[in-house]
Amino acid sequence: MKTLDLRKQQVTVDELLRSAAGETLLIRSQDGHAFVLEAADLFEQEVAEFAASEKFMSFLAQRSKEQASIPLEEIEQRLSDEGR
Repeated sequence: MKTLDLRKQQVTVDELLRSAAGETLLIRSQDGHAFVLEAADLFEQEVAEFAASEKFMSFLAQRSKEQASIPLEEIEQRLSDEGR
């Protein structure tokens, strides 16, 4: 990922887009906010990278095992009671 700090250098939108076509950009705006810019066709690649990530897949596995603090049936009942 390449970082462009617009507080230090000025670039045109065309230059940003050309750069983003080849790699993901982290752009720091004049006021210090951070933005990420990348080509839209990388979505499938990112999905594949996440699927190949042991750390991310472990995170998903842990999340899927978590118990809900309120059963769905109870939430539905509460909503039904409020509607009366």
